[in-house]
Formats: sequence, structure tokens, C-alpha cells
Amino acid sequence: MTRFNTPDVGELPTVRQLNRATLLAAVAASIILVTTVLPAEYGVDPTGIGSALGLTPMGEMKVEAASGSPAAASVTAAEAETPTALATSPATARLTLQPDQGDEVKATMLAGQEFDYRWSTDGAEVRFELHGEPKDAVGDEYTSYEKGNSAGANGKFRAPFDGTHGWYWKNRTDKPVTITVTGTGSFQKFALVEK
Repeated sequence: MTRFNTPDVGELPTVRQLNRATLLAAVAASIILVTTVLPAEYGVDPTGIGSALGLTPMGEMKVEAASGSPAAASVTAAEAETPTALATSPATARLTLQPDQGDEVKATMLAGQEFDYRWSTDGAEVRFELHGEPKDAVGDEYTSYEKGNSAGANGKFRAPFDGTHGWYWKNRTDKPVTITVTGTGSFQKFALVEK
């Protein structure tokens, strides 16, 4: 029979040491919960740290997706601009990408505004990324919502913050690809990004 080494009473932690370690673990877990888990998973940010780290928009997107209105991929070019009012009629555009060319469409939106979209290519899959830049973004500051390869998508997008939100497409084929997109909803501007 195997004997295990049993620690001496002097080697065991005291009740006070166990209580202190438990309290420290509970405090650390609470801090992590409030500053990262709640913003990243539920869009709840009582301290503002989640927004500073870029976690709150991600949580808001998750909550939105769970409620049945996910922000999914893609929109493209059209000039539907009303500087003070919101555009609500459909904006449609067509964009042709040459081999290895990329371009993007952005909607200028306030937090909470949303639009329905539908985009499709003339057959080939393209690389896309749905992303957004906050108003007055510094440098390359942006939030990526979704990336992938597709020949089209449709759905609803809701802006988690004030700024520009849109899609970047890249043609990885050896032939031109045409993308047609329609957006209907709330935005100040919906257009191909001018280079």
C-alpha cells in the first residue's frame, strides 16, 4: 500500500491566511468582471475602462446578435447624403474591383442608428471586413466587427458608437469583380470612401 506524505500542522495555512487569500481572489475576480467581462460580453461599462479598451462595442454587438438583430457583413458605395436629416430611402451603388484591388464604403452614423443592407458580387468571393472608426479617431484607431470571404451578405447593422462604419472588400481573384450594394435606414452619409 502506498503512503502519502501528510503535511505537518505547522506546514498548513492558517484560517486567517485562507480567508485573506479568498478575499484577495474575490476582489481580483470582481475587478476583472467589472472592467473587462461585463463590457466585452454584455456591453455594460460602469467604469468606462471597457470603452477605453475598445471592449464595450464588442459586447454591444454580442447582445444585439443574441437579441436577433446581428450586425453582420457588408455594404457598399452610394451617395445618399442629407447633412442634418437622416437618409431612410434605399441607397444603391455598384463598385468594380480589379484583381488585387481593395476599396471600401462607409456610413456616417450616430450610436444606435441602424440600417438594413444587402450586397453581392457578380459571382466570385471577395475578402471583406466590417469595421468602424469612432468620430475624431486618432491614427489607425478602429474596431473590427467581422472578417471573412463571401460572394454576398444581408442583414442589419446598428452603430455601437458615433463615427463611420463600413466594409472593406479586396478582390483576390485574377478577374474584375463587381459588387452591388443597397442600404436602407438611418445614416447621415453612405458612400464609397474617396481616396
